[in-house]
Amino acid sequence: MSTPAQRTRQRDHRESTRRQILDAAEDLLRERPFRELTVDAVMGEIGLTRTSFYRHFDDLTDVVLRLFEEVSEDLYEVAKQWSGAAGAGYPDPGRDALAGLVAFYVRHGPLMRAFHEAAAADERIERAVREMTGRMMEVTGGTLERLAEAGVLQVPDPHELARAMAIMNQSYLLSQFGYEPQGDPAVALATLRTIWLRLALPLPQP
Repeated sequence: MSTPAQRTRQRDHRESTRRQILDAAEDLLRERPFRELTVDAVMGEIGLTRTSFYRHFDDLTDVVLRLFEEVSEDLYEVAKQWSGAAGAGYPDPGRDALAGLVAFYVRHGPLMRAFHEAAAADERIERAVREMTGRMMEVTGGTLERLAEAGVLQVPDPHELARAMAIMNQSYLLSQFGYEPQGDPAVALATLRTIWLRLALPLPQP
């Protein structure tokens, strides 16, 4: 029977190996298309066998979903921070949120590009990406609706505007930061701020 100390070491070893696999997969996805990702390539990065891979993950989809879950929470946090700050001082919180969004894509653009490639090839990944996009639209639409009801903004339909802008943001930022060399973050931020502030207009003051 193993001792508590041995079980702790075994658990730590399992967690360490899982992290190595995830990190290796992330590195590869940042450098190459999803279609080129293989179990052998991932395990070759860390010097372990295919058998070891399947001790920790069901398949490559499982790995990609774990990575997507980690990264998408960072993206969702940007939207939640904006939602919490929106209202007072408009439009400054929106400008800050767009800066956070651009910074996120600068850090994770190649990985987000890989996730969207994977979504086109795998139903489970597609569902995860679609659900995350829906969460972003829900937060954004709810915030725009709240600002419109408070008399801060004039928008025809807050939730449809949120949908259109989320799709536009995603496509634009992937085109700018999903590939190397990446675009200019300052130009991207100025572009998004111009679009957002022209579409989500503040109500004229009496």
